[in-house]
Amino acid sequence: MGINLPSTSNVDSEKHQLIFITEEEFREPITDEYAKRLSELSPDEIYDHYNPGPTLPDGSVNFECHCVSHLVASPCGYEFRSAISCQKGADDEDLKEGKCAEEFVSFMKCVMETKCFRAKDDDEDEKTDVPAEIEEPVEKSA
Repeated sequence: MGINLPSTSNVDSEKHQLIFITEEEFREPITDEYAKRLSELSPDEIYDHYNPGPTLPDGSVNFECHCVSHLVASPCGYEFRSAISCQKGADDEDLKEGKCAEEFVSFMKCVMETKCFRAKDDDEDEKTDVPAEIEEPVEKSA
C-alpha cells in the first residue's frame, strides 16, 4: 500500500505539499526508527516544561514568555522592549526619580496611536454609525 502523492508538475518545490494516506496506511506499524522512539516516550519526556516566567535566571527579561510575547510581537514591540529592559536595569530609587519614564511614555503613545490593544467589543462599536446628535455634548440648563 503506497502513499498517494499529489502531482508535482505544477507545484513549486519551495512550497508545502499535501500528502494523503488511507486509514489502513495510518494504522500500519511505525517503521522509521526515530518515529518509533518518539512514539514510546511519554508527553512529559517529549515536551519541554521549562518556563522561567517573565524573568530569566540572570534577571533579564524573558521576551519569549507567553505572558509578554504578545506585547513583543505587537506594533509597539520595540517600545515595549525598550521600556521593560530599562525598568529591569534600574533600581527602585532610579525608578522613583523617573528613570525609564520616557521609554514608558513612548510605549503608551505608540499604544494609543496604533490602538493595538483594543478589546474585541471596540471593533463592534466602530461598525455602528452613531448619529451626530448623540456625539455632541448635551448642555445643562441652569
